[in-house]
Amino acid sequence: MSIFESLSGVFSCMLMIFIGYYLTQRKWFDQPTAKLFSKMAMSLTIPLYMIVSMMKSYKKEDLMQLGVVVVVPFVTMLLTYLVGVGASYIFKIPEHRHGTFRSMFFVANTAFIGFPVNVALFGEKALPYAVMYYLVQSLLFWTIGAYGMSLDGPKMVALGLSDDKNGSSTMPKIFSKQTLKNILTPPLIGAIIAIVFIMTGVKLPTFLTHTFKSIGGMTTPLAMLFIGISIYLVNVRSIRITYDVVLLILARFIVAPAIIIAVVHFIEVPDLMRKVFIIEASMPVMTQCSIAARAYKADYGYVAVVTAITTMMAVITIPTFFLLIHFGIL
Repeated sequence: MSIFESLSGVFSCMLMIFIGYYLTQRKWFDQPTAKLFSKMAMSLTIPLYMIVSMMKSYKKEDLMQLGVVVVVPFVTMLLTYLVGVGASYIFKIPEHRHGTFRSMFFVANTAFIGFPVNVALFGEKALPYAVMYYLVQSLLFWTIGAYGMSLDGPKMVALGLSDDKNGSSTMPKIFSKQTLKNILTPPLIGAIIAIVFIMTGVKLPTFLTHTFKSIGGMTTPLAMLFIGISIYLVNVRSIRITYDVVLLILARFIVAPAIIIAVVHFIEVPDLMRKVFIIEASMPVMTQCSIAARAYKADYGYVAVVTAITTMMAVITIPTFFLLIHFGIL
């Protein structure tokens, strides 16, 4: 297979990103469009795509071997989080940003961008590995990540930096019904349904399979168009690249993938799994970080800036990591 054939998935993604950028410039798309695309992908197309793709690609015997898959992302994300905690002290990150900084340090956009990118690069066989990575990340983000953000809220209020008129911030429990609700997102529910169907031998009617496949096929275009829209809408002149923003860029595109590579050096995993985890770890900051930061009255403007910057940089980092993997450098 030639390098150009190998890069066909990357070229396709880059073209769709350019189309999203161009059509936003032409006023076809705007901020509400980006929100709509994100909502459609996370709530509709990704769950349906998971059901048909996993039922097509995997059998009961295959799923029985996936249990150990959670070990690698769990270990690597905890290590990345701990590195983020250390970095927040060593580099003297403002105390009212500790929670948001640490969360962005270890969580990536593994579903909305990570799923379609991995499928485009490695095929549908990559999806279950990406799902397991996403499952572990959701569990850790909506527990230790969100809890850390909630601690930022009162500090923001005390410093007069919060726009909360009530001057208060909700302090959630690490484990609660709301935590479970946050973890059980539509993509994860779609994966659970697919696993149940596979384990019980349930077959979807042909018309449902075709419908789910058609709607699920919209996932990659929606995600790539979203990136193109986001890049155009970012006011580059208003962005201040502070030292903590640089640290988070390094965390997302160097530290997190490096920790994955180090861990799989000691824990033997299938080659495809290793590749998928590297790509997942190198995704930009997860968009849900902004939602959580706003909910807990943390510094959501700070989160939005880092999310925008890392999303723009993904146009360069995604093909770069694929090339490094393709040539056996990673």
